[in-house]
Amino acid sequence: MYLLFRKENIDQIELNFNRFEQVLFSINSENANDKLQVLEEDFGTFNEVFEAHIIQRRSVSDTAYIQEIFQFINHPDMREAYDSVALIYNDFSDIQQELTSGFSHFHYLFPSHPIPDITTFFGGFNYGVITYDDNIAIGLENFLGNNSEFYDLLQDPKYLRFQKQRRFISSNVMEAWLNEHFQYTLVSRDFLSQMLYKGKVMYCIDKMFPDISLENKFRFTKEQMQWVIDNEGNIWAYFMDNELLFSLYEQEFRTFLNYAPFAKGMPNEAPARVGYFIGYKIIVDLMKNSDMSLESVMNMRDGREILNLSKYKPSK
Repeated sequence: MYLLFRKENIDQIELNFNRFEQVLFSINSENANDKLQVLEEDFGTFNEVFEAHIIQRRSVSDTAYIQEIFQFINHPDMREAYDSVALIYNDFSDIQQELTSGFSHFHYLFPSHPIPDITTFFGGFNYGVITYDDNIAIGLENFLGNNSEFYDLLQDPKYLRFQKQRRFISSNVMEAWLNEHFQYTLVSRDFLSQMLYKGKVMYCIDKMFPDISLENKFRFTKEQMQWVIDNEGNIWAYFMDNELLFSLYEQEFRTFLNYAPFAKGMPNEAPARVGYFIGYKIIVDLMKNSDMSLESVMNMRDGREILNLSKYKPSK
């Protein structure tokens, strides 16, 4: 069996955090030119991402662009939402600690891969977690809590509002980062291949955040987490009985891999994305029953080979 690590062997890396939204919303008519220079010099290429994709800059003139910035940050709805972000995320230290620990584990397991700078921003509810130029940006307005009035105003369904909680930021960030570096290994679109890819990602997340609860890693409620644990054999039996493993027809298995109100065809207690959990359990068994390194497993592309080597047989 391949020994992943002992916690005491993990050296803590230094992770850089940048608060783009704090500088952006401090711009006024007197300091605009100076603040725009700060955004350009201190935030690297994220400032270009912000201009192109969030503000969608329309003018090459700095003077005209400043007016575009003013329109964005002084819009009553944007300002009110930003005020909530500023209040809720004035202290970001808990997330910084989680992510520093997570990326320290990532560096230990995948030392040849880069470590990102992490930038927080406010993007008008358009972007959650994005990757760019080997870095990560977090749209904090998308993590204001499932009871936020803004999600009611946006008419977000309940199952999506649930995902917009502070406690899910670290899992979201690490999933985005793993996708950035390993999604090229997902070469087939059949259900088994997609489920095992999600399982590999969740196995990594589990190892990288040893102090985060399993339900927060999977972004389930405690009850949902317990249901999938108790019903692992039944879920697998459903996949087998309905001949889903090698299906390419995504409508048959979409709710088992994506956010949705429920897992189609299963009891009401079954959460969407149950495939994440089954894929994870298969990878757990693969790591137990082989001497492969995690990086080797992450680079495997043949779903049938992974399943066979795992010797996965859930209890009924």
